[in-house]
Amino acid sequence: MKRTTRQKIVHVRLSEDEFLALEAFCAEVQLSVSVVLRRLARDAGGLGPALDGEAVAAFRGNSEELRRIGVNLNQLVRALSGGSEARMEELLAGLGRLARLVGEQAEAINVLCGGARDRARRQVSADA
Repeated sequence: MKRTTRQKIVHVRLSEDEFLALEAFCAEVQLSVSVVLRRLARDAGGLGPALDGEAVAAFRGNSEELRRIGVNLNQLVRALSGGSEARMEELLAGLGRLARLVGEQAEAINVLCGGARDRARRQVSADA
């Protein structure tokens, strides 16, 4: 996995109440202020989640599902290559199911990566 070097520094001024709320949140989730702000920036920028914790589990699950789809697709292609016309309807139905599963996996990835940006946009707009 590529390690990102962080060279940009952001200075933020907060009120006492904002800072205390941020510190309390960081303590609750057991993360540093830097990590929390970096994750919020990633979400707001549409970069997707940092790959740790629940995000890793979600991406691993997604990868496993895509692997299964690939195995099924290989089986269908082998069957089609065998020239079995009697099972053509069954094979085409299987391809349709696989196409739906791939679409669902793509949507799951979009939700993981894009949903946070939309939430951040709504939240910032509501607070403005």
